[in-house]
This record gives sequence, C-alpha cells and structure tokens, in this order.
Amino acid sequence: MNFRHIVFVAAFFVALPFLAYLLYLSHSQSVDPTQIIFLAFAFSVTFPTLILLSLLLFRSLLVLVLALPAYIALIIAGYTRTYMAFGISCSGQATQTLRDCLYYSVATFTNTGCPDCAPTPDLRILAASESFFGYLALGVFCSCLIVILVRLIASDKLRH
Repeated sequence: MNFRHIVFVAAFFVALPFLAYLLYLSHSQSVDPTQIIFLAFAFSVTFPTLILLSLLLFRSLLVLVLALPAYIALIIAGYTRTYMAFGISCSGQATQTLRDCLYYSVATFTNTGCPDCAPTPDLRILAASESFFGYLALGVFCSCLIVILVRLIASDKLRH
C-alpha cells in the first residue's frame, strides 16, 4: 500500500463519522434547525472531500468515470432520504414520497429548477447546499476531465 492509498483510506475514515451522523439525522423524527444546518454542512463537506481526494490521489480517467457518478448518486440519495424524513411541498401539498423527493433532489442538484416542489422553511438551507454542491460537482468533473484529456493527448504526442 503506497502513500496515496493510505491518505485516501485515512480521509475516508475521517468522513465516515459524518456519514453515520447523516444517516442518524435522516432517520430522526425530531430535528432542530441547528442540526439541519449541520446536515447541510456535512453533505457539502464530506462528499466533495471524498471526490477531490479520489481524483487527486489516483488521477485517472477511470476514477473520474466510476467514482464521480457513484458519489453523485450517493449525494442525491442522501438528500432524497433527508427530504423524505422532513417532507417537502409539491403542488401545494406536503409530501414525503420517494418519487417526489427524488425528483426534487435531482432537480435541485442539477440546478434545473422544480417549480411545482419546494422545501419546507426548515430545509431551505439544505436545498441551497445541494444546489451549491451540484455546481461544484459539475465544475470538478469538467476541470478534471480537461486535465486528464490534456495529459492523455500530451503523452500520446510524446510517444510519436
């Protein structure tokens, strides 16, 4: 096991308590606003950290192609589960269904907008953090893809 693997494993175990706490909070029925703010912070810090560490430590197109979509799916699933726990408003009615919460989460993450659904007042900062992370994930994906492709093109030119 080399240094890159050790750093990645250490970062993963640092992020693990955040992930466990996120699961705990998303299953809790009574949560105060400070816990929701912490939940938004934990989502916004934990997953980008894991993505950036993966990309920086392994620097390969394969990691980008496999890890980033997996992390994005986990983020959307985490936010969806949280919206299900606390409820959102769709078409003027409170809902906690998987279909509505997943739709709202994907629309918020991709910043496409969702005019028929809205977060409850307590979840607004959480929805804002998901939207921010969507921008961040797209930026990380594009910049890493460009760097990796430039390296592949440069190494191909050096061989010929």
